[in-house]
Amino acid sequence: MKTFFLMILSLCLVSSLSFAQEEAPPERLDPLQTITEIPSTSWKTLKVSFSKESILPWSIIIGSTALLYHYDADLFEDAQKKGRDWGIGNSENTKTVLEYEDIPLLRLPSDLGSTLYFLGDGWTHFSIAGGFFFTGLAKGQEYNRAYNTGLQIVHGMFVSTMFNQAIKRTTGRESPSERTEARGRWRPFPSVKAYQDHTSMYDAFPSGHVMTATLTFTVINENYPEYSYITVPLATTWVTLLGWQMMNNAVHWASDYPLAIAMGYVIGKQAVGMGKKLKPANSKDDKPSTETAQWHFFPSQFDGVPTLNLIKEF
Repeated sequence: MKTFFLMILSLCLVSSLSFAQEEAPPERLDPLQTITEIPSTSWKTLKVSFSKESILPWSIIIGSTALLYHYDADLFEDAQKKGRDWGIGNSENTKTVLEYEDIPLLRLPSDLGSTLYFLGDGWTHFSIAGGFFFTGLAKGQEYNRAYNTGLQIVHGMFVSTMFNQAIKRTTGRESPSERTEARGRWRPFPSVKAYQDHTSMYDAFPSGHVMTATLTFTVINENYPEYSYITVPLATTWVTLLGWQMMNNAVHWASDYPLAIAMGYVIGKQAVGMGKKLKPANSKDDKPSTETAQWHFFPSQFDGVPTLNLIKEF
């Protein structure tokens, strides 16, 4: 558990950025927007991802994925050899500390290897988001930037998980631990039951852990650009250690990472725009907007029953 507390120190370093007071703080977001803005952020993510400007990034993503795929088996074996040589081992040793009816709710690391793996866990990034959110909540309006950062991280995690799961369930790539071929077999569109019963046989591509870590640091860096000399090196080290460990413990292949990093970055950038109103097309103080509407979920009632309506807002 000692290594786990070392990781907590890193989280404190990240969350400490939230104590930077604002001279002119932004408006405080509504927590409900983490849900209601999902359609808008998803749509903006798709527009950015498939615009003309995305041709070069897609070339880099596809090229790097293809190159890494060619060497996947060698990179995997080398990572596992180094894990043994360095005394880390090749096992995933997180321990369940909280469960409900035999369903594990919280697992925590117990050694160095599982701590490195936990760098990408959802609990880790929800904890970082919580650090920002509750700091802003406790400190008041002057710390709205911290408050909003926490909400934007959570919002980005919701959106990115939707896209990530869609791609995983489409590609159906084997994790190294379940490989029946040298670089993992691809079984596109597995059935829901097959995916749920044998998840690691289908969910390698792309890496959700790397995507979430990239997203978290993207949101932080977008909100605190003056601290980029801390956040960028920390993010690079964080994602590198996480990526290596997930090869070492046979969870992911190296080629699972380029798309995951790109998704985390793009969705993180869009999540920072959560709640921002677009300028009308005839706005004189800026370039005309090419968008005139956004989709949102709004709570309402139908025959006395609470529900959510999808409404296009102009």
